[in-house]
Amino acid sequence: MRLVSMPAGLRAAAAAILVAGVLGLAAPAEAAKLGPYFPIPNGFNLTGVARDALLNIQASWLKNGLDNLEKAKKETEAALEKAKGGAQDQVAALEAKAKDLDKLIDDTKAEIAVATDSSASQAIQKDRKNKLLLNLNQWINELNRMATEQMKIAIMSDGAVAMTAEKLNHQYSQNADDLEQAKHDVSMENWGK
Repeated sequence: MRLVSMPAGLRAAAAAILVAGVLGLAAPAEAAKLGPYFPIPNGFNLTGVARDALLNIQASWLKNGLDNLEKAKKETEAALEKAKGGAQDQVAALEAKAKDLDKLIDDTKAEIAVATDSSASQAIQKDRKNKLLLNLNQWINELNRMATEQMKIAIMSDGAVAMTAEKLNHQYSQNADDLEQAKHDVSMENWGK
């Protein structure tokens, strides 16, 4: 494989994968996915330096998701113990769920480690920035989806329901715009270069 003829971004990614393979390291886990364990953050406090504010939001979001995963793991283990005492048909599904939760917990802990690693290594800071951008893009897309959904409700409704939906549409749109602006802040653009 000739890395030289590839674009710089692909070349860096290919080199990282090649180094990971040579050192026997696993490929980096993907960013946490929005969903029942990782709901959209409740607030977006973007005061101060944009990069630091976004990192704080991400750290809080990941820790909240880890708490949700650990709670789900305990509930699954309790259900598994109960199923072993009687409902044998559920045992395999619960064991698979527990295994999936273990992997998600490990991946989340690894992502938290990357998100909070403030070492001066350029490679670590690039990885940290990439994970943050992946999460940031998820939040922006979800906020835009939620804003669109509220606009549809406002159009289809009237009175207090329409007014509430319009306010939520504005709030979600504003949050998405603020995050997009923070994403292109100088502190983000120059980070990891």
